[in-house]
Amino acid sequence: MHRLFAVIVLLGVAIAISAAAVTWIITTYRSMTWKPEVLRILDIEMYLNETDGSWWLRVVAVNEGEGVAEIYRVEVHGMETIELDSPETIGPGNQREVYFKLSREYTHGTMYTVRLYLKSGTVYPVLERVIRP
Repeated sequence: MHRLFAVIVLLGVAIAISAAAVTWIITTYRSMTWKPEVLRILDIEMYLNETDGSWWLRVVAVNEGEGVAEIYRVEVHGMETIELDSPETIGPGNQREVYFKLSREYTHGTMYTVRLYLKSGTVYPVLERVIRP
């Protein structure tokens, strides 16, 4: 009777360990192969629109990930933060040119750091550009 009880306990432990190992392997594989959204910034430019005298930020990016990239906030470090009413989206595998109207005055020849905040929690912080006259 004790031997049967020991076999049942060992069999239960073996099944539990196997289930945990399979779950761990599947989770690890999925986390290594899944790319939520990976933006590759192709170009970024701050420029003065001569017709209305306003400053604009132009970002050209391609989404190389598997999820939709949703930009909900843009920050020009030390100058201004723009909270978007509706996020700018870039679909998986798509390239898009996005424009943001800036509210402050900027100086030609100055370097600014632009940060893009995505709803997934990703922040793209190293987008330094010098404004050319």
